[in-house]
Amino acid sequence: MNAQNDEPGFVPDGYEVVHKLGSGQTSHVYLARHPEFGSVALKLPRAELQARPVLRRMFENEVQITVKLDHPNVVTAYDGFPTGARAFLALEYCAGGTLDQRLLEKGRLALDDAYDLVLDVTQGLAYTHERSVLHRDVKPANVFLTAEGSAKLGDFGTGVFQADDAQERVGTAFYMAPEIFEGGRSTVRADVYSLGVLAYEVVSGERPFVGDTYDSLMVAHLSGIPRDLMVLRPELPRSVVRVITRAMGRDAGKRFGSAREFLTVFRQASGRHSEPEPEPDAEAPRPLTGRASRTPRASQKADGDADGGKGGLFGWLKRRKD
Repeated sequence: MNAQNDEPGFVPDGYEVVHKLGSGQTSHVYLARHPEFGSVALKLPRAELQARPVLRRMFENEVQITVKLDHPNVVTAYDGFPTGARAFLALEYCAGGTLDQRLLEKGRLALDDAYDLVLDVTQGLAYTHERSVLHRDVKPANVFLTAEGSAKLGDFGTGVFQADDAQERVGTAFYMAPEIFEGGRSTVRADVYSLGVLAYEVVSGERPFVGDTYDSLMVAHLSGIPRDLMVLRPELPRSVVRVITRAMGRDAGKRFGSAREFLTVFRQASGRHSEPEPEPDAEAPRPLTGRASRTPRASQKADGDADGGKGGLFGWLKRRKD
């Protein structure tokens, strides 16, 4: 560690901190090494969380939810404890950074690459929903890339179990469903809307809705009309445009009823056929605290997130190259 103020006050047993990766709303993130897990992204809650119960609950949510998920397209939690002075979360370290960073650096992606990334995210979200979890902040900044280029959905700080009576309005305004702006409850279909916005951005290279403030983005989602994808990318098949347009439908009842349905139809429309996704396993729920009892996959060694931090719960600031 180079700078004294970058050194964490607490490091869980067995972890050796290498250097700080970044900071987000709820935590500081460090590259660390562990004798069993190898390189990990170690999230340690910020000191101010003790005085900010909403942010403290977000960190607790991320630990409690992520340790229960185990899918190739969801960021793996190796170990964690959600509360108190010894709270932490050890995640796989994804070498490719975030999808948001890739879009910034590469601009418009090759169409096949764009399709594969959308399918990866959708597979992770479908599994998440089938484990009774709502993500509530699906966006490129919360998608992490392996060294091989596959995508994994992560950062479940705003996530909730579907059985929870969560009514707060959370998300990032570029990607939030219209009903969330209007005070409606988060649902699977709201996550599908955010997935549709992400898919639009990945295949076109542009966000469908832009604005300088939260209010301007709210108006755009509630009444705006995105630019025609066929104009932005003429080689895009009409079948793919129809799928993304339906996912982004202003009327929640006309969207896909699940991420799994979106996955099936998008795969057909894009011609990216692959083996069927396995059904969610029937294993007993993992413990809410303590070790996640994971064996790290060989492909999971490398770059984690710095927790997004793109403007907070209502991250409305325009993406720009700084």
